[in-house]
Amino acid sequence: MELSAASFSYPQHDGEIRAEIARRLLTHDPLDEGFVLSTCLRVEIVVPGPESRLRRVLRSRFGDAGAGAAPEIRVGGAAATHLYRIAAGLESPILGETEILTQFRQSLIEAEEAGRVGGLFARLLESAVSAGRQARDLLPASPHNSMAAVAAQAIGSVDRVAVLGSGVMATAVVDGLMLLPAPPQVSVVARHPEKVPDRPGVDVLAFEYAPRVIAESPAVISATSAKHRLVDHEALSAAVQDRKNPLLLIDLAMPPDFHPSRDDAVHYISIDDLARMADRRPRSGQADEMVELAASDAYRQYRDHHEVGPLIGGLIAGADAIVDDSVRRFSGRLHDPADEAVVRQSAHTVARALLAGPVSYLKAGGRATDAITVIAEAFGVVDD
Repeated sequence: MELSAASFSYPQHDGEIRAEIARRLLTHDPLDEGFVLSTCLRVEIVVPGPESRLRRVLRSRFGDAGAGAAPEIRVGGAAATHLYRIAAGLESPILGETEILTQFRQSLIEAEEAGRVGGLFARLLESAVSAGRQARDLLPASPHNSMAAVAAQAIGSVDRVAVLGSGVMATAVVDGLMLLPAPPQVSVVARHPEKVPDRPGVDVLAFEYAPRVIAESPAVISATSAKHRLVDHEALSAAVQDRKNPLLLIDLAMPPDFHPSRDDAVHYISIDDLARMADRRPRSGQADEMVELAASDAYRQYRDHHEVGPLIGGLIAGADAIVDDSVRRFSGRLHDPADEAVVRQSAHTVARALLAGPVSYLKAGGRATDAITVIAEAFGVVDD
């Protein structure tokens, strides 16, 4: 069984391309089988199969957008390693970004509950979550190690901030604001305000108050997961036209919640703008090595179940067939019928002893990459 993955991610794919891919994901039925991770900086699509299957999925979901955007395609071990690095935060603008692991885990849970991910495929992805947690133990700990923290720091010295949304990213934004040297008064605007926990210094408002907070707040950070823009360009213009000071509008959503404004009354900062502010990637050799080894081992087990198991079964079946044929041909020469069982057992013992070496080698993690093909050809085991 192969593994194939397509990646639309910052900085290779700009915000407009990612937004279009994200919109088309929202308007199509979910994959029958596969894993999709859609965040503000990336869309990853993974299928348990060959590249040809993945490309059919891309064409059916995205049409010309999928082809024109030229996704990065990875197959086999390269695909597995890439996923593990994402979960560990090693592919994020900020090394060890905290939100991505939560987003990865939640997307996996949703896919498993919907029956789109299961069996060995699920175990491979679950192992990526585990490796992601372990990697963070090898990275410098920092409360500012997130895109949400960068967004919080970008507000400057304003005394009031409105946060649109109440999900993972919005909650992380509020956390980042509370960690500032002089935390502002925060208003969280949520679709379900009753589900937002009470916090000191944080007001919670229903979503119909969004135009008012846009009109009154010095800074607004939008971190929702809405399928459609919350406020169109005309409504945004109406909300800010009577402001005495410009609005700082930070948009973390993907697709974006707002259309970038060229109005002097709005200073618009997109997720790509934030990523450029945060794009500092010190290396961590220990974390890199640990994640790559974990991915390699997990992918070997994933692949081996589909390749090594059948090959070992074929070797044993072939040996059994030879034993049965040989005993049948020589049984007529035996004087005592009871001797046939002894001959059969002896032949089976010899056959298993001869196969013990190749079988142990196939199960070993350090075998040559082409060992499966070579042993299958040498022993005449044909894949049906």
